[in-house]
Amino acid sequence: MTISDGLSPAYILHTRKYRDTSLIVELLVRDAGRVSAVARGARGKRGRQQATWQPFTPLLVSCFGRGELRTVKHAEFLPAGFPLAGDSLLLGIYANELLVRVLGKYEAVPGLFNQYQMLLASLSSDAAPAAATNVEPRLRHYQQALRRFELGLLQEMGFGISFTVDAERGAAVEPGRFYEFVADEGFYPVDRPDAAAADSFPGEHLLAIAAGDFSSLATDQSAKHITRAAFAPLLGGKPLKSRELFRRDGFGGVLSQGQAR
Repeated sequence: MTISDGLSPAYILHTRKYRDTSLIVELLVRDAGRVSAVARGARGKRGRQQATWQPFTPLLVSCFGRGELRTVKHAEFLPAGFPLAGDSLLLGIYANELLVRVLGKYEAVPGLFNQYQMLLASLSSDAAPAAATNVEPRLRHYQQALRRFELGLLQEMGFGISFTVDAERGAAVEPGRFYEFVADEGFYPVDRPDAAAADSFPGEHLLAIAAGDFSSLATDQSAKHITRAAFAPLLGGKPLKSRELFRRDGFGGVLSQGQAR
């Protein structure tokens, strides 16, 4: 199966050198999902597009081939992109690595493609709060965008989390109660006296997450730990390399994979 003889919208997630003049590019293609392909001559002396094969670059692409590794047939790079720098660049690197690690290949994910574009738009320097001379509003803006993307990714992959009913009886999640999270299953009510001190989450946080309300730092922290637990089985126990970047920059608190609880 080929992607298409026509061109499909795509973003570059990652590249690595291949042979003397080529690159292996990891793409998020709207009509084909994650695609690994060889970009022939991308590093050659006559390769006019050498500097263009960079992460976050939007393009129109077609590929051919039938194995795990396809070949780029044609690529048309688009001028419109999202400028990422500093903190937003680190978060973009995290999102790209997460996609490469957990997405299967060659499965169309149009909904996820749109969510990825929304994430890049939110992380772009033009979208951060205009008055963000103070770092905190900017980071809060970024982390809320990241939470929505992580939860959307899980949903698109078929691992969506129900935050409004428990996994034990299907009862409605209640404010004032605490719940434990089990990946691939959901939330179980905790009735022990030490529920608040246990590894559990307040019902009001779960309901806020369901409503897409991450304005509370405590709610965002709960969402971070929940998504971390949900992604852990999909990552097979192998940590993300971007984790070290955040630790060195002291920025791990925003990430579901960035620091220990």
